[in-house]
Amino acid sequence: MPFPKAKKEAALKRSLMNTLNATYQNRTAASRMWSTAATCPLFLKKASKKPYVMANGRKSPKFRGNRALSTHTIKAMASGAAANASALIEAEAALLRCDTVAETAKYPMLPSVTRSAAMLYEQSIIAYCQTIFAGSRDLKNSFEKKHKKVSIRSTQAAADSLNLRLSEATGFVPPVINAKIKEEKKKAATAEA
Repeated sequence: MPFPKAKKEAALKRSLMNTLNATYQNRTAASRMWSTAATCPLFLKKASKKPYVMANGRKSPKFRGNRALSTHTIKAMASGAAANASALIEAEAALLRCDTVAETAKYPMLPSVTRSAAMLYEQSIIAYCQTIFAGSRDLKNSFEKKHKKVSIRSTQAAADSLNLRLSEATGFVPPVINAKIKEEKKKAATAEA
């Protein structure tokens, strides 16, 4: 195990080693769980083609993956995220006067995405869309004049609300700043008579 639990380390290093051990175990457990999720009935559906014999002599599978996003879409999003990260790194390097080269536009980064990571990404995208639709539906039902369908404007308002909640939850700023401002005391009236 690359990050074992702390035993004989110094007291200051013990917390760091225990945190690294916990993150390593969480990452491996999540990878293990999502790697076996591909065979879960929730992520499978019946094959649309009739059974046939494949080139290697085996019969075609009876079930196929039930995917929300295509592999191309996931890889395109991963490439866009890598390009964004590369641009941020290049901008920081330029501020520090380093001699670096950013991602080449002609040859963009194409990071590999494992099956478990793709399924985890699909899960988060689906949860994001479901939350937007639920907020849009709640907004539609809150008005006296009931609309029969969810409108584009209510969906946009729900998406803006969710994006604001996500940015507040993941930002490096406190959600609320309680500032105590002292009231100005009125100067004592001087009698000029």
